Amino acid sequence: MAVVLQQPSVLAVSGGADSMVMASLLHERDPATVVALATFDHGTGAAASAAAALVQRWGAARGIPVQAGHATALPRSESAWRGARWRFLAEVSAAYGAPIATAHTEDDQAETVFIRLLRQSGVRGLAGLLAPGAVLRPLLGWSRGEVRAEADAQGVPYLDDPSNRDLRHLRNRVRLELLPALECSSPGLRDWLLDLGCRAAAWRLEVAAATDRHWQPEVQRGGGVVQVPRDRRRIPERAEAALFWPEVAGRVGIALDWRGTDRLASFTTNVVTGLQMPLSGGAVVTSSRTGWSLQRAGAATFGGIPADLLAPLER
Repeated sequence: MAVVLQQPSVLAVSGGADSMVMASLLHERDPATVVALATFDHGTGAAASAAAALVQRWGAARGIPVQAGHATALPRSESAWRGARWRFLAEVSAAYGAPIATAHTEDDQAETVFIRLLRQSGVRGLAGLLAPGAVLRPLLGWSRGEVRAEADAQGVPYLDDPSNRDLRHLRNRVRLELLPALECSSPGLRDWLLDLGCRAAAWRLEVAAATDRHWQPEVQRGGGVVQVPRDRRRIPERAEAALFWPEVAGRVGIALDWRGTDRLASFTTNVVTGLQMPLSGGAVVTSSRTGWSLQRAGAATFGGIPADLLAPLER
């Protein structure tokens, strides 16, 4: 199966099988597309440091620039590790002026959709890793088993991080216990999750097109504010506002939960203008005679990577 990048990119490489296979295949196919490697040591112990060192040696042997980050004193939680890693990746992406490519597989997609279901995500969130955005995922059509087989067949070096088997973390419990048990009792669950993600992603694109057609939102220079013009002939219905606002907010890196969506839907149907309403995370929406303005807080994005791609609670 071919692995293709749409443009030269910075590869996020952890030293595990998936990312090392991605780097190996892309470098072999077209070295010019591999701008640099970015590896991040979460500071969780010797295994994490050894994996980062492997990436550095592998890149140096092929003349590929390697940017290494290291965290200290992070809380031992998935959210803390993810946030620190993405901040680092965003910095490297900005430094090279190139997008980040990750080695997520279709198994990661199935797990993401399942976790979103556990957290009562709406349709928008169920698109999972298929949601449009700045991050490239060239292995998304591969299964984890296919990646491991490729690593063994081609002799690609990699290291398994013991933390990936720590059942204190939800994704590990989903990967190692919940999904295997459910697949055993309900064969085809994995395929159903993948299909659900595809259908949610298609729905999300349709909503984006409808939002452009009916609301015509405009992201202001700098990317921190999005404006929606008001049609003086009518006030949007509540259901319309609830459908379109998550898409509008996502364009400036704001991930709305159901409460924020509900509050915005109510705010939009108010005929009185000149009002302002705060949202969680520091975002603010303002109404005027000409429309609505939604402004994010400074921490709502990670260096241009929309927060809605990273937040597990997105609806």
